[in-house]
Amino acid sequence: MKARLVLVTAALLLSQSASTQAVDALPEPATIAVPNINSSDQRVQQEGHKFFFFYNSSVSFAEAYADIAECRSFLPIGAYRKIPGFIPWIEPGRREIVRYFPNPYGLVGGMIGAIVVPKIERGLRNNKLRRCMEPRGYVRYALPETAWKQINEGDERSLVLMQAKLATGNRPQQSEVHE
Repeated sequence: MKARLVLVTAALLLSQSASTQAVDALPEPATIAVPNINSSDQRVQQEGHKFFFFYNSSVSFAEAYADIAECRSFLPIGAYRKIPGFIPWIEPGRREIVRYFPNPYGLVGGMIGAIVVPKIERGLRNNKLRRCMEPRGYVRYALPETAWKQINEGDERSLVLMQAKLATGNRPQQSEVHE
């Protein structure tokens, strides 16, 4: 019993030291470069539901980093795969072999898909992030599409660092996105 208590105590101390090391390992927010988020273009505010970042003045940089990293972990990795329809498990001998065809919609369908699918994936991604971040007290602010791409495409750690800096930096000049 005593040995078990010692092991549990040691495990708790290790987990606490690991979490403080993770927070200590974060760079200073002043050293992180972020894109320019201010724009006087009215179109940027109109497209705020598409291109935005999260802001919460009541959290620290480390808390924002943890929140954003956790919410981004729910984003899909890789291409969207369609699940095959219902196949009864009691009839394994009658199952058809489901083959994957890279483009079952033809040349025109493939071209239309190339235009539409990235927009659908961005919408799904934004909805997941919004549903994860807004209950934590974060609000959305619009930013230009080029800035949105800079904080959402690339190395995951640097993206989370940039978003955490934006989430805890100075309050944005533009109004909140409510759509």
